[in-house]
Amino acid sequence: MKTPITCIFSFTFLLITFSCTTYIKPIHTESVPDSANITRKLILQNETQDVNFYGDYIFDKVDRKFLFFTNKEIRGVLSNLKLKPSSQVLFTYTRFSIYNNMLGFYYTGKTLADIKTNFSIRTPEKEMQNGLLYAYEYKGFYIMEVFRQEEKGVLRFISINNSAKQSVDKFRQENTGLFFEVNSGLLNP
Repeated sequence: MKTPITCIFSFTFLLITFSCTTYIKPIHTESVPDSANITRKLILQNETQDVNFYGDYIFDKVDRKFLFFTNKEIRGVLSNLKLKPSSQVLFTYTRFSIYNNMLGFYYTGKTLADIKTNFSIRTPEKEMQNGLLYAYEYKGFYIMEVFRQEEKGVLRFISINNSAKQSVDKFRQENTGLFFEVNSGLLNP
């Protein structure tokens, strides 16, 4: 039987571990040479996915003056899905604070049906053969989430708008271009 001190230590350790999780950090992505835009190879569990980004996205460092959300707010957005991600596979932003900040997560062994069942925003704005798109507001931010079915799980992109500096229409235009034009093969209609 555990002593009260052991239980308190265990609880404190878990609390510190959970509260210290940071989503605002460079994530290892491999660059793919010879592409018109910036192509990054996202490392999923036992597979990879190439994703194209516009040339002004930054992957290798964090400059907080261009970020407009906190780890606590990301935890809140992540909690809209009652499934825990297996890993974080993307963090990127631009030097222009009006544009979106983006994160990516991978859910091993999950399907789009699991996402639809466990996502608190029940109705996707758009359903595709291999993906779902959700758009909603959260604490003054406009959020677009794209889920893509992979062979062994689901890839989740979370794009966050700085609503104070960019209209929702411009944000939607940026993400439509990113997910459906620059990455035209990523999601099948």
